[in-house]
Amino acid sequence: MDNCSDSDSLYYRIDSVYSCSQEFTKDKFMDMAPEYDLETRQEVQEGIEKFRAELKAAKEQIALTNGTNSQGTAVKERTKILVAVATKGGGLVNQHFGHAKEFQVYEVDGSEVKYVAHRRVDHFCQGGYGEKATLDNIINAISDCKAVLVSKIGESPKEKLNTAGIEVVESYDVIEKVALDYYQEFTAH
Repeated sequence: MDNCSDSDSLYYRIDSVYSCSQEFTKDKFMDMAPEYDLETRQEVQEGIEKFRAELKAAKEQIALTNGTNSQGTAVKERTKILVAVATKGGGLVNQHFGHAKEFQVYEVDGSEVKYVAHRRVDHFCQGGYGEKATLDNIINAISDCKAVLVSKIGESPKEKLNTAGIEVVESYDVIEKVALDYYQEFTAH
C-alpha cells in the first residue's frame, strides 16, 4: 500500500482496490475504461451452464425417485396414506396418546412426509371419567389415518384403535423417520 495512515480509507470497486492516495470520485469512475475479458467471461458462462445441467439432472433424479418425470407427469403412482402423530413439537413423535390434545396429520408416500392438518381432541387420560366417549371421538377424528404414531399408549386404547383399523406405532424419534418406517411396513403387507 501507499503511505496511508490508519485513519485513511480504502475505496472498493468490483475489480480493484483504490488506496488512500487515489481519490475515488464519480468523475474518475465514469472515466474508467471497463475491463472485459471475453475468454474469462466464456469460461464463467460454461461453468454456469454446467451447473444448470447438473441441477436439472439432480431434479430429474429426485422426480423419478418421487414417481414423476421432469415434466411432473406420474411415472408410477405411489399409494399415499395418512398418519396421525402425537407430538409436543420439535418435529418428534414425543407425546403419550392419552395426553394428546391434538394430532398432527401427515401424508406419506414412501419418499416424502408432508404435514397436511391437525385434529383437535380432548385428551384421553381424564382420571377414569368419560374416557370411552373421548376415545370414540379420537377414533372418529383420525379414522382416515392408517396409523397413529405415539411415544406411549395404554393397552386398552391400543386394542380399540387396532379394532377400528388404525395401527399403533410406539416410537420416540423424528416424525419423518417414524412415518417412512411405518410406510415401508404398511406397503410390505
